[in-house]
Amino acid sequence: TSPMREVDFNTFFTSSKLITLDSIYFQAGSRVQCSARAVNSNGDEGLELTSSIVTISIEEGMCQPRVVGTVGAEPFSAKLRYTGAEDPDHPNLIKLTVTMPHIDGMLPVVSTRPLSNFELTLSPDGTRVGNHRCSNLLDFNEVKTRYGFLTDATKNPEVIGETSPYQYSPGLRGSSTLRFYRNLNLEACLWEFVSYYDMSELLTDCGGTIGTDGQVLNLVQSYVTLRVPLHVSYVFHSPVGAGGWQHFDLQSELRLTFVYDTAILWKDGIGSPPEAELQGALYPTSMRINEQGRLVVNFKTEARFRGLFVTTHSASSLSSMVMCADHPGLTFTLSLVRSEPTYNQPTQQWTFVSDFAVRDYSGTYTVKLIPCTSSPSLEYSIPPVCNPREPITFDIDIRFQQVSDPVAAEFSLNTQMFLLSKKALWLSDGSMGFGQESDTAFTEGDIIYGRVMVDPVQNLGDSFICNIEKVFLCTGADGYVPKYNPTNFEFGCLADSPSLLYRFKIIDKAQPETQARHFGNVEFNARLAVDDPEALPLVRQPGSDGFRIDSTAMFQVSTGREWYIHTIYTVRSRENANRGIGKRSLEYQYSSLVHSSELSSVARSRSKRAARGVQEVAEEIGLENSRGTNILHIALDHSSKKQNPDREVFANGIIPRELNSKDDEDNLVTIVGGLAGLVLTICLIVIIVLLVRSKQKSKKEAPQGSSSTEPMMSHGYHSQDNSEV
Repeated sequence: TSPMREVDFNTFFTSSKLITLDSIYFQAGSRVQCSARAVNSNGDEGLELTSSIVTISIEEGMCQPRVVGTVGAEPFSAKLRYTGAEDPDHPNLIKLTVTMPHIDGMLPVVSTRPLSNFELTLSPDGTRVGNHRCSNLLDFNEVKTRYGFLTDATKNPEVIGETSPYQYSPGLRGSSTLRFYRNLNLEACLWEFVSYYDMSELLTDCGGTIGTDGQVLNLVQSYVTLRVPLHVSYVFHSPVGAGGWQHFDLQSELRLTFVYDTAILWKDGIGSPPEAELQGALYPTSMRINEQGRLVVNFKTEARFRGLFVTTHSASSLSSMVMCADHPGLTFTLSLVRSEPTYNQPTQQWTFVSDFAVRDYSGTYTVKLIPCTSSPSLEYSIPPVCNPREPITFDIDIRFQQVSDPVAAEFSLNTQMFLLSKKALWLSDGSMGFGQESDTAFTEGDIIYGRVMVDPVQNLGDSFICNIEKVFLCTGADGYVPKYNPTNFEFGCLADSPSLLYRFKIIDKAQPETQARHFGNVEFNARLAVDDPEALPLVRQPGSDGFRIDSTAMFQVSTGREWYIHTIYTVRSRENANRGIGKRSLEYQYSSLVHSSELSSVARSRSKRAARGVQEVAEEIGLENSRGTNILHIALDHSSKKQNPDREVFANGIIPRELNSKDDEDNLVTIVGGLAGLVLTICLIVIIVLLVRSKQKSKKEAPQGSSSTEPMMSHGYHSQDNSEV
């Protein structure tokens, strides 16, 4: 055995010199010896006394590792959630929750900044406060944000009584130690760190970033994604480790998508290019679709020069205009609504209207306005007296999209759903997380690998089994985002709705004969992991299940359509789980031929049955039935699409020829070739008929040896009017 070494290291919440040695300084199998020295009132030190050496039990720990004698990083769970205005204690804040399993002797470290040099990071030194402002390394009086992971409370109100003697004794353990361990549920062996931040704190203090990803909801609200880095380390004291600590580091990125008020986000408006000689700002105010389906956009401008913007000017051949590179054939009418009667940086209101309607207005719109400068001595007049200059360009992103949490947490049953592009990652055990790979965009022809798994923190010891029962695919009409909220009669992709453009059930484990196999003439090739021989490593993981689908079919609609995938699955404990065939589907499909007078009654009865069936499915989803559901958006990359983006498959699978001129040329060649072949065939038939008739005529002139009285008839070519050719 190695000789005993003195532990002389203080952390931000405890010290090796306290009367009680904290558990972070030792672990199972460690040998511990305590030393004490008496000191009188004058400060004179007496003899040092040492206790006998005690070995920490390997078998009787409170929170033992899954494999006895091993040390490592267990999976953790981290979530970002917007509290909303209804939260009584923390309204309109973003809640960050990190849950991780505890092992005897472990010190959990959570921060939004990279973790290194733990000898300095864990010490009471002030650099810790400056570098890790959003972490559990700060005591409640060191937190610079409004809230922190550690508070002034020393006891968890949800835990009743003490698990061990003196567990909440500040005299023996110290108040700072109790504040840190308040986040540990010793009975469940789980750490839970919770803090609340506003948007500014996450961006300025926590290292978060915000971006629109090129997707804008409309001109009043934007589709914004907040990304917050998260670094988690499992730290253990080790006399031979660097700086006295052994650590296992994991990192992740948390994403929260929400709707942000554009007027706040664009506080300074959309500015003109920095290189422009004259400067100005454009403020979008509203957008709508009029009765003819045309786009109407209202905006105001601010001229940051002496003068104003004009639509046209007699001294210039140019005119103000609007165009869109994503819709090169779409033209617009721009008009000035009103203008402040001044040349001193006036505010002006404008409107532009598309000259015709299109199905999807998503894209970047370029507004070119002609600035007209005026000399300081001139007063405002109508018409304005000014000098036209080169146009100033403004770019506006427009995208129809509505965003909210598609499925409430109560229906997802502590599960995570991922869409992956890499098969190896799909088949992995997920212990190292999926990181950026779950945020990928799929190109045409890619295989989309879907995976549903129980939260790894909740599934320690593989105590749960997850089975996917059904998978649906749908796209919304007019930018609708499917949501699952049965109380508001929103069923995601489970039921037909006027808000859905297309809806398919691509997987049904209980009734595979009811699955939709293709869209138009393109196969989905959807398959459950249990039906895929190559997915055996995934099938063997009790807490996970998966499926795969070909993305090609989703590219048969025009660019701008957003696809969503909706799964129904069961999560049961191992003793109650059954990996066999699931419950028979409540949905069914049938075809029938009816008379026109019966169509309305059949349609009514069918809609009633469908509504009743979906309601029954919804009633079975929830914790009490161990059945969960989740919806994910499928990000498609159309930049490398093989097909013309203007082509769209309609419900009957037919692609209209007029949408593609290249196809028109191909079809013309096909038609001409077909007509030539038909003429040639008719000529051959006529020649054959003439030859047969001449042969029959020669036979009639010869003596007949047959006694039959039936006439000999030739099989002619009959057209639709039954006339003989």
